[in-house]
Amino acid sequence: MTKEEVIENEEDLFDMANEEKDDNVVIKRELKFATFEYDETEKTISIETRSSEVPQQNIHETDEQYAERLALHEPPVNGRIKLNKVYSFALLRFVIRIAQRNWFRKVKK
Repeated sequence: MTKEEVIENEEDLFDMANEEKDDNVVIKRELKFATFEYDETEKTISIETRSSEVPQQNIHETDEQYAERLALHEPPVNGRIKLNKVYSFALLRFVIRIAQRNWFRKVKK
């Protein structure tokens, strides 16, 4: 390799290292009656609650969607909320504050 080729390769490596990468990170946590999801691209938090009751037809779903949900034995969605980055941050601050409050609380004997 010549000196010019080495310099070009180093520049290519430098450019590749400094490229902005797409953050397609989606963190999802599914519990028995709730699902939490964080989407890095949109910077949103989605919270969805479910119940163990017999599914009722939701106003926002079609008859086909209702039949499909019944066939798959999926519990009905009771509530769904999608928080933008401002409200997501506020929710996280709230949760951390509550956790710290409980953590530093004196134990009564």
